[in-house]
Amino acid sequence: MRTDRGTARRLLRHPRVELALKAALAATVAWVLARQVPGAQEYAFYAPFGAVATTYSAVVRSVAETVRTVAAILLGGAVGVLAAAVLGHGVAAIALVVGLGMLLAGVPWFGDARSYVPVAGMFVLLVGQGEELGYVAAYAGLFLLGAACTVAVSTVRPALPLERTDRALDALREACVEHLRSLAAAVDPRADDDVELPDRDALSGPLNRARTQVDELRQAARVNRRARRRAQDVARRTDDFRALQQAVLLVDDLQAMVEDEPWGLHVAHLPEELRTPTADALRELAATTAEAATRDVEPGRRRSADRATAALVAALHRYGEHGGSDAVTLVVSAVVTSLRRSLSALTPWDRIQLSTSPAEALEPEDEGEDERADEDDRTVR
Repeated sequence: MRTDRGTARRLLRHPRVELALKAALAATVAWVLARQVPGAQEYAFYAPFGAVATTYSAVVRSVAETVRTVAAILLGGAVGVLAAAVLGHGVAAIALVVGLGMLLAGVPWFGDARSYVPVAGMFVLLVGQGEELGYVAAYAGLFLLGAACTVAVSTVRPALPLERTDRALDALREACVEHLRSLAAAVDPRADDDVELPDRDALSGPLNRARTQVDELRQAARVNRRARRRAQDVARRTDDFRALQQAVLLVDDLQAMVEDEPWGLHVAHLPEELRTPTADALRELAATTAEAATRDVEPGRRRSADRATAALVAALHRYGEHGGSDAVTLVVSAVVTSLRRSLSALTPWDRIQLSTSPAEALEPEDEGEDERADEDDRTVR
């Protein structure tokens, strides 16, 4: 029973349910109002149609789509009126309206409303015969009435999709962590030799979904009284996405390096004294990606990843001092750079300071340094 109630509660709280209720309310109000407009009863259905067509989670998006759609209707209506005046209502007029309407619909500014240009022209030509101008006015005016109802309803309770954004960011973070751990297992000489790397394209889906959700959140935050009280929450999620996006791109570079064999050298075939610290650094970066957020003030995990990367640099130096291969040095140097850039992307520079050199990262911390670090953390808080 608890599970059923929890499921029902989650379904009722789903953003789509709220959006559906807003659309239903706006369409109903638009229909009632349109029925009161003198002489518009015949075309009153355009009002609820306009309410539904402009229902979006963000108020700003609804306003923008309303402006674009009404402009497309007026432009298409003008094409229909022109065709009727020049060619009448025959086959030639239909061809002109559709052809010219499709050309004008190609203007990028119209966006998703582009299809209304030829459609409105056809309606004016075929439905508004003899009353083209009146039909255009009724179509555009009633559509605008419905859209205004949608904007009014949405403004009363504007949406702010924080939970949806969190889920998308969590999925992106998990995909990034999985790739890093798989890379570590593929490189590590202590692991099984038959480790299968995940598909690189598997990162594209979570990244695109997270980008879409963050864009929707930022749109919804505009002209939104709820967002004013939660401005920091919106900013944090935006910063988290930027950091994860950078990390994902670098992880993709690392995986490409493993698969592409630069200089004819497979990363999994590096000397063992380099493979082990490489795997350790990848695992530390994976743990940092899983646990850290851009607003974190706890440096512990990031410092561990910093030290692991520095340990890889130290191993590379030792390898070079013993006459190691230039190809190996170039490949591992590229890995180190990607590791460090990923860590930097996940570290808020104004709260946590990473080392400025590998030697600094490997320096032991004495008790006094620990106390100063704790004091710095308390100061940040």
